[in-house]
Amino acid sequence: MTESRIEEQSDGFERPRSLKRRALLGSAWTLSSHLASQFLRLGSNLLLTRLLFPEAFGLMALVQTFMIGLEMFSDVGIRPSIIQSKRGSDPAFLNTAWTIQAGRGCGLWLCACLIAFPAAKFYSEPMLMQLLPVVGLTSLISGLNSTKLATSNRQLDMARLTMLELGSQIVSLIVMLVGAWMFRSVWALVVGGLVGSFLSMVLSHTMLQGENNRFHWDSDAFRELHHFGRWIFLSTVLTFIASQGATLVMPQLMGLRFLGIFKNAQTLSQMSSEVLNSVGDRVLFPSYSELVRERPERLYRALRRSRIVMLAMSWCTSLFFILFGKQLIDLLYDSRYTDAGWMLQILALGSLVGMVGHTYNNVLLARGQSRTISVLLVVEIGVRFTAMFLGNYFGGQQGVIIGLASVGWLMYPALAICYIRISMWQPEVDLPVIAAATGITTVVLFHQHLIPVP
Repeated sequence: MTESRIEEQSDGFERPRSLKRRALLGSAWTLSSHLASQFLRLGSNLLLTRLLFPEAFGLMALVQTFMIGLEMFSDVGIRPSIIQSKRGSDPAFLNTAWTIQAGRGCGLWLCACLIAFPAAKFYSEPMLMQLLPVVGLTSLISGLNSTKLATSNRQLDMARLTMLELGSQIVSLIVMLVGAWMFRSVWALVVGGLVGSFLSMVLSHTMLQGENNRFHWDSDAFRELHHFGRWIFLSTVLTFIASQGATLVMPQLMGLRFLGIFKNAQTLSQMSSEVLNSVGDRVLFPSYSELVRERPERLYRALRRSRIVMLAMSWCTSLFFILFGKQLIDLLYDSRYTDAGWMLQILALGSLVGMVGHTYNNVLLARGQSRTISVLLVVEIGVRFTAMFLGNYFGGQQGVIIGLASVGWLMYPALAICYIRISMWQPEVDLPVIAAATGITTVVLFHQHLIPVP
């Protein structure tokens, strides 16, 4: 984390900079929020797997992927632009950003309507014709979210933001579970998502402090938002393809049943990384941005310190899943999901190296280098799909999972080159971690007979 600093004022008194204190408090709120959020997700996931068969759960995962994609596409870089920009508290800048965001939300809903028919044909799932236009309404609603969400994050004022998000999630999950229990239908997920999005939008305007939004246009603000946001929008699209591409392709390769089982393993394997990525997104990115604006010479040390903490936390969770993944799946799920056990263990092995690259992420955004992020994502997409298809060709189901788990190793050379160019590469952290991960993976895969024989 960043360090506090004593600064002398013109009246001769000294005041402490509050960045370290705000970052620590923000980290505490963010960790608490996401631990609670992950607990709620896991609990609802366990209940939903008992209410629905794996095939139906696979369809839910596919619909959820579209929901995630639409949500990501509705974020055209507005939040990071507000956090990173020197005009991030200017009402004209904020209202111009909100106007752009609202227009994008409308456009994305229309896109969801247009892709419904091709998606239904491609996956041979007629229900997508009805589901996607309704799911697209979440983007229309999210486009009206207040910019107070971003300004609260910029100031590391996480308390109300945390309560807003948890409250919306709880209501959404209750609607999903009640609907699934009553109707045994994927519509429960869709309606729950709509209710959560609407509640979050309303609370963003009424619960948080800051500028009340209205439609406004400022040409200078638009040019700044466009310059920063065009690469953010591209990187958001690429992030969706990189993170959710396997979910879109897997039904064609392995079927909805395999996808449903895989998503349960993936949900568990990503729990710690999602929490840590949220800390990076909500706390480290604003902190790094403030350092870039005011004390750039301290950025390297702050990055190294935060990366060591995040890697240590991630490794604790990954090692637990590697050692006890099968037993955990057998405890949480019924016999239909047994294969999720070895999938969880292999994905956890991949996380040992995968988090090495993820812990760098926010420093590029803080430096305004969104174009570099997009380039790295293009490389990652190519690596991820190549590894998955080659894994399927040579090893079937097990090969697909191993291919996805190997992405961290395959991507690291490109990441190292990138961070060497901006003098942010940290071999003193990375190389020992990668060496240890390689040793552990070798022992587990080749000496513990982790992969089942087909």
